[in-house]
Amino acid sequence: MANVLKILAAVGLVLNAFLVFRKIPKMRATEDGAEKWEESKKFVPYNTIVGIVANFLDVFGIGSFATTSAAFKLGRSVRDGDISGTMIVGDTIPICLEAFLFAKLAGVNGLTLGVLIVAAVAGALVGSSLITKLNIQGMRLMMGVGMVILGVIMALRVFAVGPFGLVGDGLGLSGGRLVIAAVVQFFLGILMNIGVGLYAPCMALCCGLGMSVTATLPIVMGSAALVMAFGNGPQFIRAGKFDPLGVITQMVGGSAGVLIAYFFVKSLDVRYLTMIISAVVLVTAFMFFRDYSNGKPKRRA
Repeated sequence: MANVLKILAAVGLVLNAFLVFRKIPKMRATEDGAEKWEESKKFVPYNTIVGIVANFLDVFGIGSFATTSAAFKLGRSVRDGDISGTMIVGDTIPICLEAFLFAKLAGVNGLTLGVLIVAAVAGALVGSSLITKLNIQGMRLMMGVGMVILGVIMALRVFAVGPFGLVGDGLGLSGGRLVIAAVVQFFLGILMNIGVGLYAPCMALCCGLGMSVTATLPIVMGSAALVMAFGNGPQFIRAGKFDPLGVITQMVGGSAGVLIAYFFVKSLDVRYLTMIISAVVLVTAFMFFRDYSNGKPKRRA
């Protein structure tokens, strides 16, 4: 099973790289795409650093979505309507690389692993087909909602509140618990399209239903990678709902961040950093709601 996950992660990485670099020339051939490309040039250093830092932190369980979406909004380096797509498409390759490097199944039940990954991918496909059709106002509203959910989840995780403080010892789920987990995982897949990372809620779900933390890791890692590689990533690419140069910076910078964490850093105390990021994410949510309320972009949009 470890080899299967590695193969799927590798296939997803190659597939999405191919789709992106086939799509970008078509986007640049349009007036809007060419304008995005030119506007993004001045943000290449900033967005590359965002990719490095966000995906470095992702390896240690913070998740890249919170850091990336907040940085894009605060730095005004990606258009509001493109933040979700740029983040998802750009982080697909780093997260597939992460899954390939860190895949450790630790005896997790194969049925549980397969059902929960498929449920998350299905949710991502359903969600992305809807999200890619939203206009900029719709994206602002959805990103604001997503940031609130994400900020609260991160805070709950830091303080081990509710299911985030539960730890079981099981290696899999069965019967009603597996059905419950699959249904929730389906909706987590949908929420990934608006910037709500899957790591923390999926881990809380599995642990709350009696699984050990170690056994949840391949589910969390595999779900995130395969959701993005085969679920919402290709959908956003097909719709062209992303910043082309911004995606390249995330691919390159994000992969560098994963490799730095893999080769050079063995542990990291992320408690206080997570608290800070949670606060920043909630501030970012306020900014999305503010711009939505104003009804017009505050910058290029």
